[in-house]
Amino acid sequence: MNKSKVVYLIPFLIALAGACRVSKDVSTPQPELPAAFRNAAGPDTISIARLPWKSFYKDQILQQLIDSTLSRNYDMQIAMKTLEQSQLVLRQSKWNNVPQVGLNVTASTTNPSNNSLNGLTLGQFLGTDHLEDYSANLSLSWEADIWGKIRNTNRIALANYLQTQEAKKTLQTALIASVSQGYFNLLMLDAQLGVAKKIWL
Repeated sequence: MNKSKVVYLIPFLIALAGACRVSKDVSTPQPELPAAFRNAAGPDTISIARLPWKSFYKDQILQQLIDSTLSRNYDMQIAMKTLEQSQLVLRQSKWNNVPQVGLNVTASTTNPSNNSLNGLTLGQFLGTDHLEDYSANLSLSWEADIWGKIRNTNRIALANYLQTQEAKKTLQTALIASVSQGYFNLLMLDAQLGVAKKIWL
């Protein structure tokens, strides 16, 4: 081999070796957050977001309306099914590193015609008019996570689960707010009607 070819081949081999290297995980920089919200005197331990909605709304009629809305709303039912689906995918992704065992059993029978060459020879040599074939095989496979494919699949499944969970919470909050707003508007209109009747009567 010529020296000139070797000189051209060396940079190509160096570039090829550099292209096969796996990139390292880069950590996300964490922003510096303030210790307290604005100029608060101390940490706030009580938040409305942490309260269950039934303890926030004490009116029994409103609670029944919200329960009925959450159980019968089609968007909420779809969100619940999507959440269940993503939860099952997340559970399934945790088994990606486990070896997989497969068992395959097959059985077949062949009935050649008695007038064919196969049918005549089958009857003469084997003494039967059909052939039976049985087979079984066992397989074992395991995927090594060299390139991070399984780890990334698990991360995507977790991110999808958290996304559907937060989407369900957002939809539930919007439905509760809408029902309660309509209910309190109706109470306000009833009170205004009562005041108007008292004035005119």
